[in-house]
Amino acid sequence: MKSSVLVLAGLLAVSAPALADDHDFEVRLGVTAHDLARSIEDGPNVTFGIVGPEIEPLSFIWSPRPYAHISVNTVGLTNFGGVGLEWDFPLSDVISFQPAFGIAYHDGVNDIDPNAPPGDPNRIRLATTRALLGEHVLFHSTFALNWELSEQMTVAAFYEHISHGQILGSGRNQALDNAGIRFGIRFGG
Repeated sequence: MKSSVLVLAGLLAVSAPALADDHDFEVRLGVTAHDLARSIEDGPNVTFGIVGPEIEPLSFIWSPRPYAHISVNTVGLTNFGGVGLEWDFPLSDVISFQPAFGIAYHDGVNDIDPNAPPGDPNRIRLATTRALLGEHVLFHSTFALNWELSEQMTVAAFYEHISHGQILGSGRNQALDNAGIRFGIRFGG
């Protein structure tokens, strides 16, 4: 996952000047508390993301914007990255509600070995220190309250959830819930 973070950071750095010629791109950097619902996994996550312009052919579903997102755990536990669609619903001149939905891939633990004896130290360690997510491909949903500090800068409080919802898989589905703050820089527009 570290190589994925370096690749995304490089792409963002190289793309930033090009994005300035387009409209409504946003680069984001944030931090989240990790595994809020169950508190099995530790450490904060650092998040990186990019959001593109509205997709006009999808105006019949309120013109969503495409996003790419990476969340890196600072103590080496579950990292994930994903892509999807984000909407922006204004609540005032400077505040908006931003729900998003997509697909994510994680590098964490899917399940413990069902053949391991109950007293196996590795089985006990995984069951007590890792979220057992069931599948590597999961749904990614986010809800954010975004505040425009200026035309180019934003700050948002956000919550994100990854799980397979018994749709993309079956069995284990302990999920991960993160919440935090992110800062955005807009280009163009």
